[in-house]
Amino acid sequence: MARLDEKRGVAVARGTLRYVNASPDTLRELWLHQHLNAFRPGSRWAEVDAREGRQRFQALRDPDYGYERFTAPPTVKGRRVAVAYPLAPDSTVVRLALPAPLPPGDSVDVTLAWEARASTVPRRQGRRGRSVDFAQWYPKVALYDRTGWRPNALVPAGEFAGEFGTFDVTLVLAEDQVVGATGVPVSGDPGWARVRAPGSAPPRLASHAYGPSARGTGPPAPRVEVPRGHRAVRFVARHVHHFAWSASPGFVYEGATWVRPAARPWRVPGWDTVSVHVLYRGDAEADCAARRTAGRALAACVADARTDWEGGRALGQARTALGWLEALYGDYPWPQLTVVKRLDGGGTEFPMLVANGSASLGLMVHEVGHLFTYGVLANTEWQDAWLDEGLTSYQEALQAGESRVLLAARLAMAGERDPGAPRDPALRALRARLDTTSAGLADEVRAGTAEPIGTRADLFRDFGAYERAVYDRAAAMYQALHDVMGEERFQELLRDYYARWQFRHVDRWAFQRAAEVAHGSSLAWFFDQWVTRVGTVDYALRAPRVRREAGPGGAATWVVTATLVRTGAYRHPMPVGVRTAAGWTVVRGDPARDEQVVELRTVEPPDALWLDPWGAADAPSSRYYRFTLPAVGR
Repeated sequence: MARLDEKRGVAVARGTLRYVNASPDTLRELWLHQHLNAFRPGSRWAEVDAREGRQRFQALRDPDYGYERFTAPPTVKGRRVAVAYPLAPDSTVVRLALPAPLPPGDSVDVTLAWEARASTVPRRQGRRGRSVDFAQWYPKVALYDRTGWRPNALVPAGEFAGEFGTFDVTLVLAEDQVVGATGVPVSGDPGWARVRAPGSAPPRLASHAYGPSARGTGPPAPRVEVPRGHRAVRFVARHVHHFAWSASPGFVYEGATWVRPAARPWRVPGWDTVSVHVLYRGDAEADCAARRTAGRALAACVADARTDWEGGRALGQARTALGWLEALYGDYPWPQLTVVKRLDGGGTEFPMLVANGSASLGLMVHEVGHLFTYGVLANTEWQDAWLDEGLTSYQEALQAGESRVLLAARLAMAGERDPGAPRDPALRALRARLDTTSAGLADEVRAGTAEPIGTRADLFRDFGAYERAVYDRAAAMYQALHDVMGEERFQELLRDYYARWQFRHVDRWAFQRAAEVAHGSSLAWFFDQWVTRVGTVDYALRAPRVRREAGPGGAATWVVTATLVRTGAYRHPMPVGVRTAAGWTVVRGDPARDEQVVELRTVEPPDALWLDPWGAADAPSSRYYRFTLPAVGR
């Protein structure tokens, strides 16, 4: 239970954590996170910001900084539990000494009481006036995996990891507050019907999604006292590893449903109808003006907060994202999706809840995409951020048509004689954008500033290096993998990976094995180079030759040969193409060989030999290997 004390800007909370030891080890301690303590002076986050020249939380004073603190000692069966902060003065990591060992399969109930306050400087959380975004706001149990406990401090690089469970949360709010949260509202009024936009469908709460007894077998709920002028709203969520919520009296509601043609069988049963809820700022002008914006900045602020959301725009984007992502991965596994306009810009994903600074389709696809990768597959982002941000960035590019695999397919279908400068302006612009991105990544490697995408988040040189690696370089890795595997097997990989690892925790080896199963052979060479090293895909094409052969019945065949040489650090099945009057003939090199002779046969006279004519690979030097072939026996 959490009561929002608006005068102090604090959530006053209490509850019970039931932790089940699912490991084969006997545990003698619990590690928790109090992540809101990152957004205050003295934290490791503030220390990193200061070192890298950012001014955010290190100089905040009371009451502007965020915090999370126990208001009573945690107890187990009435006995106080010793609390330690081993990373002090950072207090985002908490160690609780259990009063008795916890054997495998056993459980322990820990009674907790705490206060949480978001900071006035928003970053994945925040508060402004009477509006709040509460994320990572409760004592959150750390992840325990095959390497043991993972109690990392929260710093700017990397986000969160958590254990799957059931959340039963009652929020006590002022009567005029409107709230969106992880989970479905099983009792009380979230305020949506009262602020529903004209023309929008009535809220479909999905209150009975979990059956007649939503409480299940969890700990008993605390008694809730509701002060005058307040109301209680209870949310329940299952198979999630976090619970987040946002509240504002300025929210406007729009809702709809996403209905798939047929529910497909998964390891965990799903729903054929998903409730979709959108909350944006009906008070955008006043809220933006209070932030001292004016002129064009004010108009942009209002657009980001309301204009671009209303009239079903954001709702339509959310449904488009859901439909596209389900086709890519598989069924969305929860009964509802809520999208809220948050105080911060950009976006952050939480199970069943997306907090966005704007309503653009790209951001919607990206953040809802995280619900499939991070939310369902639960990678540890501070350990393997490339599994999450990289994959989500690449699926966003796929949805927008901004992928080399899609470019190559479109150029092949267009039959361009000069695919380096397509006649179609859209294809020409796409190729230019992708080539610019490739050149930028290659420049970073040559400058010695690139870092491997498999680097642990907090070990990158700085936040900029982290972002370039886990977003841009990792997206390039998935693009290369897509080209290596081909369309059908890459799609098979994503669907099988998603179905097999649903509601578990993935790592590099889970993804690599799924890729190898879909591909039908080892891809260790591919992942070793992309995850653990830096480099570029670069090849040279040398010694081109043409000869004419007489075939059966006197028919002519032209044979083109050339030596394909790897000149970059990364291996790739590099395409080589020959052009005739009928179009292009393309073959692939063997990525295991550093030097090889490739041979192409045509039934018409060839006039050009190009390295990677359709731009399928991120190989910046390919454009230098475009040969005009001599006429032989025409």
